[in-house]
Amino acid sequence: MFKIQIRSPAGLGDKTGSTFDASWKILEDAIEMIFSGRSSELSFEVLFRTVYSVVLRKQGEQLYERIHDAIDRKLRSVKTSSLNVKSTSLLDDILHAWNVQRESLRVISDVTMYLDKVYCKESRKPFVYDMGIDLFHNIIMKSSKDQLYGLIMGQINNARQSIADVDFQQLKYLVEMMETVANTSDTYFLAEFEPFLLRETQAFYSRVAEEYEGELFTYPSTVETLLTKEQEIDAKFLGDSVRLKISKEIRGALISENIQFVGMQVLPSILDSNRFTELKLLFELCDNSNDRKKIWKHLSQCITKEGLNINEDLTLKKKSQVAVRWIAEVIKLNEKYEGFFNTLPTSEPNGLKYINEATSAFLNQNGKTSAEYLAIYIDSMLRLPSEEGDMTKDRLGKSVKVFRLLRQKDVFEKLYHQQLSKRLLQQRSSLESEKNFLAIMEEEAGAMFALKPDGMFRDLLLSQSNNQKFRQSYNVPFEFEMSVLTSTCWPFQQTSSEKEVALPPALEKLKLDYENYYLKAYSGRALKWAYHLGSIEIGFQFSKSYHIITMPVFAAIILMLFEDYDELNMQEIFDLTHIPEQELMRNLLTIAVAPKTRLLKKQPLSKRILPTDRFRLNYSFSAPTTKVKVLAILYKGDFDGQFNPRSSDSLQDLAKERIRCVEACIVRALKFATKMYHDPLYQKVRENLANRFEVSSTMFQKSLDKLLEREYVQRDPDECTLYHYLP
Repeated sequence: MFKIQIRSPAGLGDKTGSTFDASWKILEDAIEMIFSGRSSELSFEVLFRTVYSVVLRKQGEQLYERIHDAIDRKLRSVKTSSLNVKSTSLLDDILHAWNVQRESLRVISDVTMYLDKVYCKESRKPFVYDMGIDLFHNIIMKSSKDQLYGLIMGQINNARQSIADVDFQQLKYLVEMMETVANTSDTYFLAEFEPFLLRETQAFYSRVAEEYEGELFTYPSTVETLLTKEQEIDAKFLGDSVRLKISKEIRGALISENIQFVGMQVLPSILDSNRFTELKLLFELCDNSNDRKKIWKHLSQCITKEGLNINEDLTLKKKSQVAVRWIAEVIKLNEKYEGFFNTLPTSEPNGLKYINEATSAFLNQNGKTSAEYLAIYIDSMLRLPSEEGDMTKDRLGKSVKVFRLLRQKDVFEKLYHQQLSKRLLQQRSSLESEKNFLAIMEEEAGAMFALKPDGMFRDLLLSQSNNQKFRQSYNVPFEFEMSVLTSTCWPFQQTSSEKEVALPPALEKLKLDYENYYLKAYSGRALKWAYHLGSIEIGFQFSKSYHIITMPVFAAIILMLFEDYDELNMQEIFDLTHIPEQELMRNLLTIAVAPKTRLLKKQPLSKRILPTDRFRLNYSFSAPTTKVKVLAILYKGDFDGQFNPRSSDSLQDLAKERIRCVEACIVRALKFATKMYHDPLYQKVRENLANRFEVSSTMFQKSLDKLLEREYVQRDPDECTLYHYLP
């Protein structure tokens, strides 16, 4: 049996120091040869065995420090002899030093593999290769950092300005170098150079924005061109992630930090020149929601300003023409921006809200005029011939959008009802078109909007049936249409006079016959005749021509007097007809003073009607058409008892009606809740009446005070802001 004894290698004892020095001399000479590019002359087997022996003798720490110092000395020598921070060739010199360092470290790390595996791992030291890279960073890169960064940025900015040829391959190698060098937990590029690159990029493009001298409306295209060019440049030496960051910095410098310039100058210029492709591009360039929100706000202000600049064309003779032109321009403006909105991606859901708010802002700055013009516009559309049905339907649909943006919807409602009644009585539109439009408005404004119009339609249909039955039961000597109107549905004030108007005998008989028929058919009802709403058609042979004249009933009564009289003064006409004085003067002005409808001759010929003025039939009257329509002129101070949003009386009536609406809304809210505090009650009322008009705090308080006074509502004895419903 053999006994095995393990002994230390001969000669190790106290000769350890001299043995290490000998081993280090071999390795030191080898490192020098490697850095000199003579690694092919070395025996890697000998070098590896030498490192192995040193580590095995527990001298790894000494060896590691010696290698560190050797590489340190070499790099400091390179820094002193080969790098001139003031030289334009610094980038080439650093790249050369980097390539030598990296290749040398690769060879050295092959030799020191055992040192890495044993000593470095156990001691948690960087491997020799990584340690060498760190030394390159600390000695070469740190000392020339400012010059290195400056030269790189100079090259990049030259490329941006196209003022010199740029060696992109060199830039790419420099970036790769910085991405290889570590800095704490990240690469040198990410930790140090990238933040610098982004800051300098932001500063460069901020200067570009400040020095911009091109056309304002081409600014978005210029930004896009700069972005495209930057992407082309960066793709030659930078990775995807940093390119995205650079793009964001450019947008920030040219758009975000410049948002006031973009919103206050660029945007108006784009809109003034109608360059909506530039506008769309501007939104695409805003890569964050905050920027887009600011652009939308500026755009909203521009739309409002543009809307306020829509002038009323006062050169037009008729108010209806002014209104139609103005509303058409409003619709055109709204459509223009809605069309633009539809070209944007679905990521802009609030854009339409900004457009509508802007349109509403300028519409409601015009107050009641906008509501009046919209009502006139719709009236004009519904009066168009049926052949233009599709176009009319389209325009009416667009007008509903305008209605949606009005705040004073109750003003529009009154005017619409008023004009609807005239169209129906004058048969100036089709019942089907009226019903179709009303259905749209009912859906938009609620059932209350259609309540009175539905009553008007019922009255007319019932009147048609009654007229047919009347003609079958009585001998009617001429064409006759009678409309029986329910007073609560039709927006007309009843005329009152001390005496009943005296009709010509034929008309008087017809009137009595119809009353007799109607009262038999509907017992318990009473008819009150509204002559001011009717018209009569008379055919007459004048000296030169025959004309069929359609005129108001009062005008026809006056004209028919001259079948029996050659000449009458105003007082005599009044005594014979009992027409109310104001109506008499209006109709005399219409048929004796108005140039185109002068059916009577007046002595003296003046624009005023006096009791002593004398009238006779104007046989010399002529007109270019056989059919002549006589429209009663508007007498000073008279509005036919109808709602006029510009008159003080109508405004007072409107204010009273609004107070009544607010009172009713308060009562409904309290009846449902039994008690409510002041502020929630006010908000509830505002919300409920928002589709009709804006409820001001003053209007609300006034209504509430009236209800408290009339004891519909009671204030809580302990809390003055709490109100109770009183059943």
